Amino acid sequence: MRDLLLLVALCATIPLILRAPIVGVLVWMWLSLMCPHQEVAGFLHGAQLNVWFTVLTAIAWAGSKEPKTPPANAFIAFLVLFAAWTCVSTYFALDRSDALPSLDRNLKTVILALAVAMLANSRARLQAVIWVIVISIGYYGAKGGGFTLLTGSQSHVFGPAASMIQDNNALGLALVVLLPLMVYLRLTSKYAIVRWALLGLMFLTLAAILGTYSRGALIALGASAAIFALRSRYGLVLLAAGAIGAAALPSVMPHQWLERMHTIKAADQDASFEDRVAAWRSSFNIAMDRPLVGGGFSAVESTEIVQAHKTPGSLDHGRAAHSVYFQVLGDNGFVGLALYLTMVGAAVLNTFRVLALVRGRSDLKWAGQLARMLQVSLVAFLAGGAALSMAYYDGFMVMFAVTAALLQTVRRPVEAADEPASFGPRWRRVAAVSAPARAAH
Repeated sequence: MRDLLLLVALCATIPLILRAPIVGVLVWMWLSLMCPHQEVAGFLHGAQLNVWFTVLTAIAWAGSKEPKTPPANAFIAFLVLFAAWTCVSTYFALDRSDALPSLDRNLKTVILALAVAMLANSRARLQAVIWVIVISIGYYGAKGGGFTLLTGSQSHVFGPAASMIQDNNALGLALVVLLPLMVYLRLTSKYAIVRWALLGLMFLTLAAILGTYSRGALIALGASAAIFALRSRYGLVLLAAGAIGAAALPSVMPHQWLERMHTIKAADQDASFEDRVAAWRSSFNIAMDRPLVGGGFSAVESTEIVQAHKTPGSLDHGRAAHSVYFQVLGDNGFVGLALYLTMVGAAVLNTFRVLALVRGRSDLKWAGQLARMLQVSLVAFLAGGAALSMAYYDGFMVMFAVTAALLQTVRRPVEAADEPASFGPRWRRVAAVSAPARAAH
């Protein structure tokens, strides 16, 4: 039954996509981030639905009057350069056959990010993108939060199978990065029922983050909460509320959760942390031997490769890099890491440029709110990513692309930036903009 409902829902979007390619981008994002095909058990389970909708969106976009080039932005430039370098590192990979599937997946993610940067060119479209991100990943926040509350957090919360957030740690970080975007939607929503629903979703998402038992996610949550409090006019109140909440955790969380979180204070005595350090050393060893191109995607996960680059304290067998920084370093060398960090830095810079442009502009207050919340999300990513291998997660890449789209939007004239019917064909958008003027006469 769920398969049929999913199929009907997807088929219903086809005419909308043909009329407005941005709808195809939204569906593409939903399929990539939420993975609804993993939530059904019938004929659509595991189907590569996003491939078909990517092709359909490309056809609709090619035949439309939508922009055919991405905005002039440093993030876009370094995203393309980084993608090109991953092609080079894959060509020279130590195990090319193992690296090629990752290259294929990551190039699709880059294309999705470029599509968001090009087509999310108005407030309405940006709002829709944020809603799709929140609904897609927030579904697992609501689901995991309910599971945590019903079971008393006796078991770990995991993400959808066969996805990039299947692992509990990956899901935890994705949810932490998502929380500020929920705050933004709550700040800009007109209807009380929507604001209350978002507040409930935020509560369940916090419960789900705790239920993942992820120490990296907890660190990211603390870092983002501190930045959020410092940037808020109610900073002291929020810090006090956070301290009270943290103090209450021992009374509500199970003993095994507390034991796992206490290992953060004694990382040098924790076997899991020592494995992480060993993975970092192996990634560094691979990069030192191949400083330009690294070992190719997932090189550190190959037992044969890590044993060939063995040094005291490094891995004896392949495993995840457990850090976005060492992940990119081992995969793509020092050049790839420099491009990646510059790309992320450009996304951060976009948010500051937006804040500078909207200062004193009441009509663009929403853009300033979004820029600030994106900054909090970026801090969560940078802090939590230090211990988790999520460098190529499509949810994060889309978030980076939103910073470029937001900057491009606030640079446009006010009438274009606040264009009402910005999902439809051009003639409908013009009519919608002209209607108020005709009514005034």
